Amino acid sequence: MPNDQKISELISKSLSATLTNDQQRTIDEKIAASQQSRNYAKLSKMINDSLSDVGKRSRDGDTSVAPGLSADAALRMKQSIRLEAARSSQFGITVTGAAFHDSAISSTHAMIQQLPISSHADERSLKSRFTLTRELGKGGLGTVWLARDERLLRSVALKEMNADAAEHPRAWERFRREAEITGRLEHPNIVPLYQFGTDETTGQPFYAMRFVGKRTLVDAIEEYHDKKIAGEDVTMDLHRLLTAFIGVCQAIAYAHSRGVIHRDLKPENVALDNFGQVIVLDWGLAKVNDGNETEGHMSGVPLSADSSFTKTMAGEVIGTPLYMAPEQAAGQLDKVDSRTDVYGLGAILFAMLTASAPHQNSSVQEGNAVPIAQLLKQISGGATPRPRDYMSGIPADLEAICVKAMQFKPHSRYQSAAEVADAVQQWMAGRSERRQKYSNSRSEARELRTAMMSAVRDLERNVRFMSSLPPIQGIVNSIAGRRDDEQSVLRSHLSVIFSGLLKTNCDFCAVSFAKADGSKFQELVRIERPIDDVSNVRSIPASRLVSGNLTSCMKKALAGKPDEVFVALSSECPDPTTASWGKSPTPLLAATVPVFDDETEEPFGFVRIEASLERLIENEIRGRFHAINRLYVLDNDCKVLMQLDSSGSRVKANDGQSMSSIAASWDSVVPMLKLEGEFVDNQDHAFYATRIDLVPGRYSLALGLCLAEKQTK
Repeated sequence: MPNDQKISELISKSLSATLTNDQQRTIDEKIAASQQSRNYAKLSKMINDSLSDVGKRSRDGDTSVAPGLSADAALRMKQSIRLEAARSSQFGITVTGAAFHDSAISSTHAMIQQLPISSHADERSLKSRFTLTRELGKGGLGTVWLARDERLLRSVALKEMNADAAEHPRAWERFRREAEITGRLEHPNIVPLYQFGTDETTGQPFYAMRFVGKRTLVDAIEEYHDKKIAGEDVTMDLHRLLTAFIGVCQAIAYAHSRGVIHRDLKPENVALDNFGQVIVLDWGLAKVNDGNETEGHMSGVPLSADSSFTKTMAGEVIGTPLYMAPEQAAGQLDKVDSRTDVYGLGAILFAMLTASAPHQNSSVQEGNAVPIAQLLKQISGGATPRPRDYMSGIPADLEAICVKAMQFKPHSRYQSAAEVADAVQQWMAGRSERRQKYSNSRSEARELRTAMMSAVRDLERNVRFMSSLPPIQGIVNSIAGRRDDEQSVLRSHLSVIFSGLLKTNCDFCAVSFAKADGSKFQELVRIERPIDDVSNVRSIPASRLVSGNLTSCMKKALAGKPDEVFVALSSECPDPTTASWGKSPTPLLAATVPVFDDETEEPFGFVRIEASLERLIENEIRGRFHAINRLYVLDNDCKVLMQLDSSGSRVKANDGQSMSSIAASWDSVVPMLKLEGEFVDNQDHAFYATRIDLVPGRYSLALGLCLAEKQTK
């Protein structure tokens, strides 16, 4: 029996030839009757042979082995013990004795190998050869190599335990568990394990898996943000990133269905090949839930037995701090479940959106790295980080998904990885539909902008034509005393022409001719359309014509050249003395042109046409809006003049209201609107703005459009 101290002593004596005949017969009988004793005797003999080799070399004068073992001898002894221990473990043998208790027992339990010896007829022996090509990466536990499978002639990734880590029994168990857990998860997005074994030369355990290249999600995220900073179109890049993210979610959802929790989700642990394959790596910190416990068929140790080795080699928490869930940072391992991985998925999405880890800001204070203990304390007790605190312009709905996945309390998060995947897929599907509607609304807005500019040009042409009518100059000459024509007749003729203009242009509210004298003005003829009865056109009698001080707009018009039209809004030139400018409930757009005396060539007065801005727009958009929820009309200072709904009807008065109180991102809209004349929302596809240059370089209107699905704040 392996724990029989007497048999162990007899085997040791037999190696030094100090047994009596009776003792030799006893040991021969025990060895013949027990496979375990035979393996123990074999292992003891190998140790003795190694020591005998050292003794012989020392007697022969080899000073490199005195006074103890040489490095070469120690290495060969260690390798021999490990290899034999691995073979012995196949038969359930535990090596005992003071010399091996601290290392050989733990190593024996940790070593798993497909051996070329078999005691069952239905087992097959396997021997493979891998040639290491180059190192791919190295961690505290193991080194990953690009290797060539000489039997199947293919490239594989081979991970072997580092020599330093091999000195720690807990590392052997962790390495074995990592291989075993990876091997049991058969999913397209989880790296497949090909073989687990022990190198016969070094005695180190290794496992071979599919080689997926060195490109990880970190590289894809960096490329995406580099393009974004360079101003390139990253629509498809974001789509590819989110598609990869959904693959990660599905892999984790599958692992959860098998009772496995990853506990170290981060972009570095997601590999991407050149053909769209997404592979989740590094299951070394994985935990198996008790409800789905399965025993490790290679070691006989339950995978869910969370002994001390399930903690990191250097601390008492599991995972990577910059991506760690609060319950992990607090060391509350009993509270770690599938929702902890949901937090990790949210952390990966956070990195995609911001190019930073969620706890990146917390890890640095005044330019210095925060001690790990302080960082863990902040994570376990701090608020959930928000992507827009790291980077602006992130799609609001996508940020909401990220924030929900990373809620401080597990019960407030998505309750499964599948829910996270569904939320992102729904956003992508809705974004595609919204993008199409947004494109349609942009086209409509551009058509409206063209129509409005055309309407302003028509307004300018009409007011120029009205100012050139013969009755206008006749009235000028009559007032100047150069003609005997009666002013009443000329005014009557002019009123008829003005009335015809209003009857054929329902957008026009009024047309007038006024005389300017110093700082005063006096209307001579005025035809207007009542606000409450747009079908009626009336001539204002002389006793009701308005006079008063010249407004700033009138002065600017009088300062212009012949036929030069000055266009302005009622909000720019209010005048309480005038019926139209001071009392109109809707914004008016006025075009004013100076009138000169033909004889003196001095300014005499002006002709002005006033048009209802609301009716101009309403006539253009009626029946044409499909994807727009609100249309905001803005003045030259980007103040809201009015809101119209999709039918073109006035919603409510918003005179003077700032767009900042309506659209949350308005501060980023204004610069683009002023510089480029257009703002395009490539993130949320919810808001669009375009500028209408009424007077190029001097005066503009702006239109802001909102999609039906996206409400402004």
